[in-house]
Amino acid sequence: MTKLTYCSKSWTDVNIDFENRILRHCCKASEYNFPQVLTSEFIGLSEEIRRRRQQTLENIEHKDCAVCWNDYNKSGTAYRDWANEWTDPFVEIRKNQLDTDKYIHYIEIKTDTTCDMACLYCNANSSSKIAQEEGRIIINKTDENDYKVFKDWIRDHISSKLTPKLLLFIFLGGEPTASDRFHELADYIEDLAVTTDKKIRLEICTNANSKKFLMDKIIARMDASRITWGIGISNESFGEDAELIRHGLNWQRFQENFVRYISHPKTELIVLSPTVNIFNLKSFHRYMDWVHEQFRTHAPDKEFTWYGNYISWPDQLDISRLPASYSVYLDLLENSFQKNRKDKNYVYQNSFEEYIKKMKQRLGIAYDPDYKLKAEEFLLKKQQVKKTDKLIKLMNNLDL
Repeated sequence: MTKLTYCSKSWTDVNIDFENRILRHCCKASEYNFPQVLTSEFIGLSEEIRRRRQQTLENIEHKDCAVCWNDYNKSGTAYRDWANEWTDPFVEIRKNQLDTDKYIHYIEIKTDTTCDMACLYCNANSSSKIAQEEGRIIINKTDENDYKVFKDWIRDHISSKLTPKLLLFIFLGGEPTASDRFHELADYIEDLAVTTDKKIRLEICTNANSKKFLMDKIIARMDASRITWGIGISNESFGEDAELIRHGLNWQRFQENFVRYISHPKTELIVLSPTVNIFNLKSFHRYMDWVHEQFRTHAPDKEFTWYGNYISWPDQLDISRLPASYSVYLDLLENSFQKNRKDKNYVYQNSFEEYIKKMKQRLGIAYDPDYKLKAEEFLLKKQQVKKTDKLIKLMNNLDL
């Protein structure tokens, strides 16, 4: 069987956004608007996803996956390179049995966009802070019936004998720890989890910037939890760089919260989730070294992994626009990776190794000789919106 355009995420992922009433299968894929009345079938086996699954098995570049196809055309690399977990032999054996939702095990849930940060590469549809900065009114389309239908789908999916033995429920934001609906759904999932022999894990993808009262609240919930937790921590740079790129971040508070998360007895797996952009390359290796030192010091027995992403929009922040000479920073990152991969509980290393390889391939492939000018213009515009004069410091990261 020749390599097809399929990607496991078309079968394994559901990404549901209640505030905007949209659903994706893979965070990079095109969105599907909820029907007027949401149904369980739409969540896992809609006509749209069934069509996409079949066409990708026929080597058709389905329009839902345009982000990856465009990235391949631009840089020769895409998220699919390390996100697709299926192989040609796996698909060949099951090719006539894939019109199903039984493989769904990665369920991402976004209740709202409440967030205390306004990252440079984020937007008003994902951060209430950015919407506030830009003076945008985001219409909240939340429908209470959607929650009821989704809860029914969760119950049936957990109880089904056909679905995977490990089910992951990942809460996104905004910042999920700031959402009351997060706590409501977490309670519901936990109540179901103790009725099954399936492995159910609750996960949050957090910016680890929560103020003490919110941090205490999530820690108290973990203290009382009857199941294990996964913690995804979004960051990709060190110190002041992190505070500037992830506008609103308090580095001191981040460090304290980081240690509380990784050392908590209910935390089963920690996923470090960096997003590569032109401004973080210079300090990425310092962040990696710092992370590994925290695990060696505070949580030597906890499993953790790195799972990377990269910026393709805004275009000015895409590392493909940089000259190839910036590979010196990826060399530093690779050296840090090779040094720290010896840590005994660093798991799933091959994925990040492939990620670094693809980033090296992506770097400079769409070189823009005006990259510095465009980066500076981008920062100056952001400074006006964010009412600060500090972001321009990030231009120092574009000096080799």
